[in-house]
Amino acid sequence: MGKIRIVGDVSRKEYQIMEETSGEFKVKNASDNIDILKATSTTITDAKGVQLGSHGVRHRADGADPVFVVPFGSDASVSVSAGGTYTIPKGMHYVKCGASTKVQIYIGGAWTDYSAAGALVLVVSDGANARLFNTGTSAEASVLRRVA
Repeated sequence: MGKIRIVGDVSRKEYQIMEETSGEFKVKNASDNIDILKATSTTITDAKGVQLGSHGVRHRADGADPVFVVPFGSDASVSVSAGGTYTIPKGMHYVKCGASTKVQIYIGGAWTDYSAAGALVLVVSDGANARLFNTGTSAEASVLRRVA
C-alpha cells in the first residue's frame, strides 16, 4: 500500500496519507498517532466517524474546540472526454474518479498514475502537474470537492 509522508516546517510533526486497502485511505498525524480522516469509495469521515459532508470543522479527538476549520467547497462534476484529460485546479481536493478515469501526476518529465480508475483520492495540485485521465471509450464524470 502507498504512503506519502509530510513533515511540518514549523512543528516538525509528521503527517501521512496512506492507502489502507484498495480504494480506502487515511490521513494521520503520525507524530501524535491521531487519525484525522478516513475515506472509502463512498464516504469521508473524521476521527469520530462523522461524515465530512455534514460539517466542515475538525474537532480534537476528545470533542473539544475546533483545531482548524476546513473551508469545504461544493462538489464540482467534471466531464472528461474519452481518452481526454482535465487539469485539476490549484488546491487540495477530494477526487472521486469516474469508473474509467484515474488521477495522474507529472513527475520527472512523464505523467504517472497516482490512482486506479474509479478511486477516491486526496489530491494536492499546483494547478499544472495533476490531472484526470479518462481511459474509457466515452465521456464520463468525476467529482472534485475542494478542501483547501
